[in-house]
Amino acid sequence: MTGAFAFPGQTPIAIAAGQGSLQGLLTLPARLCALVVLTHAGPAPAARDDALAVVLKHAGIGTLTLDLLTPAEERFADLQHNVSLLARRLLDGLALLKQRMLLGELPPLPIGLSAAGDCSPVVLRVAALRDHDIYALVCRGGLIDLAGALYLRSLAAPLLVLVDENDERSTTSNRRALRQLACPHELQTLPAAADSPTSAATFERVARATARWFIDRLPAANPATATVTPAAG
Repeated sequence: MTGAFAFPGQTPIAIAAGQGSLQGLLTLPARLCALVVLTHAGPAPAARDDALAVVLKHAGIGTLTLDLLTPAEERFADLQHNVSLLARRLLDGLALLKQRMLLGELPPLPIGLSAAGDCSPVVLRVAALRDHDIYALVCRGGLIDLAGALYLRSLAAPLLVLVDENDERSTTSNRRALRQLACPHELQTLPAAADSPTSAATFERVARATARWFIDRLPAANPATATVTPAAG
């Protein structure tokens, strides 16, 4: 990870992985009380993550947008479906965040996870493995059962699953998977968009539903103590 953080502001992040490095962007608002990691595997869904980051920023929630594939790996489509590989990399990213918190370079913030599509089962598995560190998560689309039955049953963090109203396969599969959970959970269907499913208006609707889940469920850190001490070099 990089040295000094821009606080408030944005800091590019690089995490060693295999033959390359994972690329991310840490965004810290001036009034910081929590952190949400926005994961993807492959080309960044900039419009979706940007819309969510803006809404979270107004609530005092920082974001780490993290690509779980190196630039060289993004041409291999099969890696986007490798839940075990992507989960290990997200765990590495979380370990570095926690290390920075222990060193005082980041405040001890509650963490949430957000993902869509192929990364949905990844964040669920990681949240189950790091149940003391992850306080809430949101999955949009994807098939959460691919995380594995053991992880579904052991998940403790509150989970929101968002599915498109016309995506019957994801809705049916995810409803079946949710029956295995003991943690608080909710499935919300998103109304079919009159405009494009990738339009700014659609992203804003998803961002507001996602942000509301985190705002309601992430324990608020004390904004007065949520300061960053930049690292040397």
